[in-house]
Amino acid sequence: MKTILFPTDFTSSASMALQWAKTFAAKYKATLVLLHVHQPPLPDTTLPTVGDLGVGVAAAYDLEQIGHQQLDHLAGQLRAEGLTIDTEWRMGGIEDEILSTARDRNADLIITGRHNMSTFFDWLAGSAATDVALDASCPVLVVPAPDEHESPKPVQVNEVIFATQLEFDERAILQQATQLTADFGGRLHFLKVNADNQPDVFDDEQFKQQLQRTLGSDPLRVNLIHARTVTGGLSDYLTKHEADILVMTTRERGFLDGLLNPSLTKRMVLQAHLPVLVYHSAKVETP
Repeated sequence: MKTILFPTDFTSSASMALQWAKTFAAKYKATLVLLHVHQPPLPDTTLPTVGDLGVGVAAAYDLEQIGHQQLDHLAGQLRAEGLTIDTEWRMGGIEDEILSTARDRNADLIITGRHNMSTFFDWLAGSAATDVALDASCPVLVVPAPDEHESPKPVQVNEVIFATQLEFDERAILQQATQLTADFGGRLHFLKVNADNQPDVFDDEQFKQQLQRTLGSDPLRVNLIHARTVTGGLSDYLTKHEADILVMTTRERGFLDGLLNPSLTKRMVLQAHLPVLVYHSAKVETP
């Protein structure tokens, strides 16, 4: 892992994600690219002019300069902590610019914060984070902001939950998740939710055998639980078991789209109380 992209809006919702970004950058001695996407407000032409500029235009210019200063200040702080830092300043749509920067920088990982889901606008911001997680060409770690009265949880990778449907080939994803967990000295647990609204299309055993071959001599143990919905089962499990990261896989659309719920990963990213690491798998039509 050489390059980690950290998009930030300098709000409190990004502070927890920053701690994770610092931890990963230090562990892998990676370059941490700080990205701020500026969305200029539309100037209010009804406001009076000062010199050649309207007040609205001047205010928009001031916001842009403040953003530059905040980005430079954060970069200086992190360099003082011994991290290798680059910065990116972009203007445009947030999701598009994050994905574009990740491609241009050949990022190995994106770490982004997610707002609390307390208001309609928070849901919009949270949805933007999930769109990045689903559409990026590299893994994405989405870190939720702690609740207002909740103490921040320590940044650690001790207990990692690998959520699997056992419905498509996840060997390449497992290799990455296993390596990351081992790098931090953590333990990887496998979880499948048998849900009333999620049919079993393929025999689980053939996919278990694939995963076991990937693990080698380490025995594969999959915790099987039953729930009405997959997201409900995952959420219930995570409230009862210690976990630091939830690993999920999203994939290209295939012929199973009408059967397997395509929005499962997005819903978990939106509602999970712990960081969700999203990997991307190519479409697989047959086991």
